[in-house]
Amino acid sequence: MSSITAVSPRAGSMMRCAPIYILMFLSTLINIFTAQAAPVGGDRTRAGPYNLSVQAGIAGAILIITGLILCFFGIRFFRVCMFLIGFYFLGNISYIGMANGGVTSQTILLIVSIVVGIVGGLLLVCCSRLGVAVLGALALYSLGLWFLGWRSGGVITSSVGRGIFLAILVIIGFIIGFVREHETVIVGSAILGAYAFVAGVDLYARTGFIQQTDSFINSKSNLDRRVGAVSGEQIALLVTFIVLAIIGMAVQFRMWGRRTFRPARSNVVYTEKPSRFGGYFRRRH
Repeated sequence: MSSITAVSPRAGSMMRCAPIYILMFLSTLINIFTAQAAPVGGDRTRAGPYNLSVQAGIAGAILIITGLILCFFGIRFFRVCMFLIGFYFLGNISYIGMANGGVTSQTILLIVSIVVGIVGGLLLVCCSRLGVAVLGALALYSLGLWFLGWRSGGVITSSVGRGIFLAILVIIGFIIGFVREHETVIVGSAILGAYAFVAGVDLYARTGFIQQTDSFINSKSNLDRRVGAVSGEQIALLVTFIVLAIIGMAVQFRMWGRRTFRPARSNVVYTEKPSRFGGYFRRRH
């Protein structure tokens, strides 16, 4: 890994404040998106094959914006990336648990998932090595959902088979995240960001892409499970995902491929006799 080129104090200050600017931008765009999704004339939802609710508008805005940040700036804003990974990971787990537990209120599902996701994001910011492994797991999990989505009802029709398939991908991705950290941050953030973006777009386009994905992980989904061809709109989103992921990887490798996202280890000088307990409690200068 090569060292980062020195920057001016002003530029360094702007880079340190970048996450704040991103969150301010995110908040503004969420307000714009949710204003478009707000009920009109007292109606709870708008007409369409999959009605657009306020909850879907908020979730779609979050997925679109955070997906783009991950896809193109995953390694550039490493701590923001780790926060978003934790947000996606625990938020997704809480959603799956509540949905399979019988919770049907979209408001409860959204609020609880966001709150739990924020806790997960803060956790992985503090445990970034674990965060990179989780990123690898989520990236291959997203690829698995993308593969299953090429056929209505799933390429693998058995729910048990789908569960085993996704579990194997998650384990492989988790291991790769520990073994190849740098590549996992770039490739994984591009894949996961692209999938989040496409999912967010579908919450507005209402092609059925999200509903089909939900049927793969939600045992109580009432989506028609008949196997057949997917719609042209769903195919367009599947193609958009893989193209955007490849572009995101290319941009990150080209712009920040040699960026060191962990500080270099300094030489450590011990001022007392090493502990007999394997050095876990040694004092350092």
